[in-house]
Amino acid sequence: MTGNRYKLMIVDDEYEIRQGLRSFDYSSYHIDVVADCENGLFALQAMMNEQIDLLVTDIRMPLMDGLELAEKVAGRYPHMKVIILSGYDDFEYARTCMKHGALDYLLKPLDFGDYGKILARAVQLIEQERAHELQRAAWERKAKLSVQHLRQRFLRDLLLAEMKEEAFELESSAAEIMLEEHSEYVVCLLRFSEYPNRPKGVGDKDWSLILFTLDNLMQDLWDKGYHYVDADGQCALIWTDRAAIAGYKEKPESLAVELEQLIQRLKQFRGLFKSKLIYSIGTVVQQPNQICCSYQAAAALFRQEDSNNGAAPLISAAETGEALRHTEQINGHRLIQEAKQYIEQNYDRTITLDDVAQYVHLNASYLSFLFKELTGQKYIDYITSFRIEKAKSLLKHTNHKVHEVGEMVGYENPRYFTLVFKKYAKLSPIEYRNAAYAGEVL
Repeated sequence: MTGNRYKLMIVDDEYEIRQGLRSFDYSSYHIDVVADCENGLFALQAMMNEQIDLLVTDIRMPLMDGLELAEKVAGRYPHMKVIILSGYDDFEYARTCMKHGALDYLLKPLDFGDYGKILARAVQLIEQERAHELQRAAWERKAKLSVQHLRQRFLRDLLLAEMKEEAFELESSAAEIMLEEHSEYVVCLLRFSEYPNRPKGVGDKDWSLILFTLDNLMQDLWDKGYHYVDADGQCALIWTDRAAIAGYKEKPESLAVELEQLIQRLKQFRGLFKSKLIYSIGTVVQQPNQICCSYQAAAALFRQEDSNNGAAPLISAAETGEALRHTEQINGHRLIQEAKQYIEQNYDRTITLDDVAQYVHLNASYLSFLFKELTGQKYIDYITSFRIEKAKSLLKHTNHKVHEVGEMVGYENPRYFTLVFKKYAKLSPIEYRNAAYAGEVL
């Protein structure tokens, strides 16, 4: 038997019986008698103020008898072990009580030997149930921690790169995250102004507490979607609330206002957050696998502000509306222009989307998204058409062989160059050169 203590209540309308039951030696069973009542109604009232483990009750009592009491206890306190005291004439009542979950019944006059055996069995059952409950709670905590871990990993992957459909379905299901395929999303980033550096004087233990607290506070203070706090203290808010996003598209300052309010609520924890919280808002995207693009747009706004004046960026309520969209557009067009310049300077060799993205300090998925969003043309179509135009000029104005022209515009494989050229120019390179020499309008 464990060192736990168990609370017992006695219910009987006869004072002598209550006193007789109280006189029993309960110490060896780790039982404390915490209350005795003269009827079921008083007993139910007492149970509201005291957690009872064992109930010993008579059947025949005024106001509320033992049968009704056993029935109500079964519904309200299913963990409680009920022992019925019954006279010979009440045997059928006792059987009915057993149907309502009573552990056992004893006939009057009471045999304390039998009483002790029933108490021992009741305590054993309680201990077993508590052990099962502890085990169940442990498994639930473990499962919850497992889901939380999977959720954090999924959100991290979702924000940092475009996920393949198969991986998205598998990981989102395991993380218990629901993101509809045809819906709109926008990512907002909250950062400490020192990001990615910690505030001065903050050690590993304190920093872990700050991150843990921020993560938990976001669960309580923000309910518009999902959030992810990274190791450097940045919190990405993935907005899934359709009404909020629709309001943002109609009135761009609406999200900024909500973020300002959120930061104000976080300010009450200034003892934990000694650094100013700043934020930026990404683009609205149409699919879950484009969430990384919205994330990159928000991060790009921070980089833009940093490169302009080195100050900590803060897109506040005063800078919202058309100003916010204007800033975002200018930044995007600047990045696309830089990408085009890089292509124009390096088209004559093999360059990948990753190469261009690295040059303009963007995620490759976001660069691809931004290129299409701002130019109406896919990145691969732009670089290919640029190369083909250069190839046309070389075919018309030089005597280089076709395979040499292909190499000069970045195609090492002559056959592949011919296939691509024909797709865009509707003629093979040789046909195009012959037509140019013949003076045909191309």
